[in-house]
Amino acid sequence: MFIDQPFQTTLAAKIQLEDIGLHSGRYVRAVICPAPANSGIKFRRIDVEESLQTVPAHAEYATEARLCTRIENGEGVGLETVEHFMAAFAGLGVDNAIVDIDASEAPILDGSSKPLVDAINRVGLTVQPARRRHLVVTKPIEVQLECGAWARIEPADHLEIDIEIDFEDTAIGKQNYHYRHGNGKFEAELAGARTFCQMRDVEFMQNAGLALGGSLNNAVVVENGAVLNEGGLRMENEFVRHKALDCLGDLYLLGMQIRGKLTSFRPGHALSTKLVQALWRDTMAYQIIEDGVPMASSDGYALPEVAAAAAV
Repeated sequence: MFIDQPFQTTLAAKIQLEDIGLHSGRYVRAVICPAPANSGIKFRRIDVEESLQTVPAHAEYATEARLCTRIENGEGVGLETVEHFMAAFAGLGVDNAIVDIDASEAPILDGSSKPLVDAINRVGLTVQPARRRHLVVTKPIEVQLECGAWARIEPADHLEIDIEIDFEDTAIGKQNYHYRHGNGKFEAELAGARTFCQMRDVEFMQNAGLALGGSLNNAVVVENGAVLNEGGLRMENEFVRHKALDCLGDLYLLGMQIRGKLTSFRPGHALSTKLVQALWRDTMAYQIIEDGVPMASSDGYALPEVAAAAAV
């Protein structure tokens, strides 16, 4: 595994994945490609003009969206529902990759990161001749939403995620989960946990133009205390585990592995985006280190689009 080793990685070969978009309901093809060291994770919208295609997966490019994580470049070209891809990259220790996508939304696959993890494991990763960078949280940052949801990230020796969810439907109810990031942990604890919703919310979402591609094949659906999917849940506490998966993917919008503890009540993508942007913009709240040594200035860190412009 590649989480706890000092060098950057990329994929050893291309991977192609095809499925519908959860919210758009449109068929989507994605090809994950190897990328040079220090280029980070980038998505390319190959369905638009070439000069407008690149959308870096970074907090600076995250924008407001409903029920998903959205990134958008300076030309207004965006991509939605990238969180499961980002979680897989964070969970397996993929530092650099380019994802070519022919639509405005990433494919949902089975509603988890497991198909991505399996595909990456089939081709393997290549270690690159560049030291991995870590973002080390040095002071607490906390954000909240009007609905009462809140999130805080604070200093810690490793990445930890400690979250609580609270839903009215008794099939979900209140659940807590603590995740400590490390080799093999993501695959064992989070990767297979699927996105979920309450049946009563499906009509509301579809009337709003959302979840048009949703089905029991790519989401866990509950109603009146029962799980409607044949076979039920994949694992104990699948609901809160999926929220932890989402949090991990959203945290990876900081562009590198993180050392800090995230604590959150009723986490969601809007909350996580607000947190990572607040952290990134407060340069006194973190250090970027390489090979255990702080870089001269966090302000000198180049965003992925700039760092890789000459190499891609």
